[in-house]
Amino acid sequence: MPQKQKSEPQSDRNPQSNRDPKQSMSWLLQYLRPVKWRMLALLLLLLATTALQLLNPQIVQRFIDQATGSGSVSGLLSLAGLYLAVAVLNQLFTVSVDFLGNDVAWRATNQIRANLLKHVLRLDMRFHNVKTPGEMIERIDGDVTNMSNFFAMFIAKIVGSFVLLAGILGYMFVYDWMIAATMTAFTCLSIGVMFRIRDLGVKASQSERQANASLFGLIEERIAGIEDVQANGGVPRLMNRYHRAMRSVFLSGRKAWMLRVMPWNVTVAMFTVTVTIVLLLSVRMYLQGHITLGMLFLFFQYTQMLNDPIEQLGDQLQEFQKAKSGMRRARELLSLRSEIADGDGDELPPGPLSVSFERVNFGYGEDQRILHDISFKLKPGERLGLIGRTGSGKSSISRLLLRLYNSDSGVIRVGGADIRSLRLESLYRRVGMVTQDVQLFDGTLRDNLTLFNPRLSDETILETTERLGLRPWIEAMPEGLDARLSAGGASLSAGEAQLFALTRVFLTQPSLVILDEPSSRLDAATEATLQRAVDQLLEQCTGIVIAHRLATLDKVDKIMVLRQGRIIEFGPRAALAQDPSSEYARLLRADRQEELA
Repeated sequence: MPQKQKSEPQSDRNPQSNRDPKQSMSWLLQYLRPVKWRMLALLLLLLATTALQLLNPQIVQRFIDQATGSGSVSGLLSLAGLYLAVAVLNQLFTVSVDFLGNDVAWRATNQIRANLLKHVLRLDMRFHNVKTPGEMIERIDGDVTNMSNFFAMFIAKIVGSFVLLAGILGYMFVYDWMIAATMTAFTCLSIGVMFRIRDLGVKASQSERQANASLFGLIEERIAGIEDVQANGGVPRLMNRYHRAMRSVFLSGRKAWMLRVMPWNVTVAMFTVTVTIVLLLSVRMYLQGHITLGMLFLFFQYTQMLNDPIEQLGDQLQEFQKAKSGMRRARELLSLRSEIADGDGDELPPGPLSVSFERVNFGYGEDQRILHDISFKLKPGERLGLIGRTGSGKSSISRLLLRLYNSDSGVIRVGGADIRSLRLESLYRRVGMVTQDVQLFDGTLRDNLTLFNPRLSDETILETTERLGLRPWIEAMPEGLDARLSAGGASLSAGEAQLFALTRVFLTQPSLVILDEPSSRLDAATEATLQRAVDQLLEQCTGIVIAHRLATLDKVDKIMVLRQGRIIEFGPRAALAQDPSSEYARLLRADRQEELA
């Protein structure tokens, strides 16, 4: 028996995996490749926009020189018209760059979201038992949104800033090397400082995202249990926890922000010194007659323009730190591996499936053993009734059969095949389950009955609901199968919800069905209707029925009684019922006495 694998981040097994820039870039490029042509178009637009930005100050310079000299009115009007046309064109290009940048970002990051969600849905239940939906929303959407914000402006701001810097400095070297050298020194120092401390706020940003995830998890968890919170006076305690979580968000967010703005603060100080030097040199050259008034304006304008790309680089460096923390958390999530390894077998015999447990042991934790040495066999088409006190291991057997968990040791066979050798899709196609809590989704009746399977026709759905007694209720709805249900199923009674769950299983035509206390919340009349539906379902397949009410087990073939994770009785129902010394017979007597009382 191979040792059970534990779900753990790959980064824990290889601490350098999330810190290797080459791996990070390779991981990122796989999402950017599908949008490479849009990125090329974005780059071309960006070059055109940069050219227009460099052109406008030169038009103003010529306008000033002609206005202070002997320029004609028509020439000045032409320059003014040209300036206006370039400004409008520049604005159009800027809007196009923003639009295309966001388009590229959302196309790339939406695929990351899809991959994260798909990966999380395939992780085993040990992972989901310790993660709240609120935390997962933050991991799948919140972290990726930070990445999207960075990607949206990466080319437009980062690449564009470098192109603009190169254009300004190149132009200035043509006119005056001293001013150009001053501006170049400022640029190199600013970029060097920013890149030197670019990761300063990454770790703090990760802590900020984790604090947000914890807050969302707390809110989601308490809203989901609002009835218990209100009924037991838990609102003050909840608000106390909320305020503590918000304080953690505030403190971690403040620390992350202060570290992220550090590069910007440094560049502001250096820019102030640079502007002063350039202005002094320019005014001196003007007073000496080496440059015109228009050229003085041009030098000043280019110096001011120099600050824009530096500032944009600083802003994007903050976004980069957020994006990098999100990227690390996303890669960490994707590196988690489920302990449920998919097999490669597809073959299961047609018709009802046999079931066997061979010395199976299982626990949800290393020190929490639930099942002890469980062994039994069911022939194809047999029905097993599982009974036992709460915590005896009944539901754990069903979860192992569906491979929501792996057993710690032993072998489980369905249709004669070890379930670990089967593809999960093949197993789920032949095994159906109705749980105590029926999950309904925001969608139509049809979507909820078929679980969004478009291959099932309305005729098949209505024929199945007719057999289960649910069709009159559907036909009473104004829109029939197109009527919408809200998430959670607040519009359905417990009986209707259970019939919904049975219909889902009917529609999959399973060969093995597990019913986990399907009538636990029903009244006697609704339970009778449900029991007839269950009897119809079990005519075509092998069945395992977990029940507290012994009356629901009148038609099963075998009974298994569990106590503290061990089988204390297993055999034909009729024989156990007639044996006054059996545990099942004792439970039947106790059940009858309770009814009489």
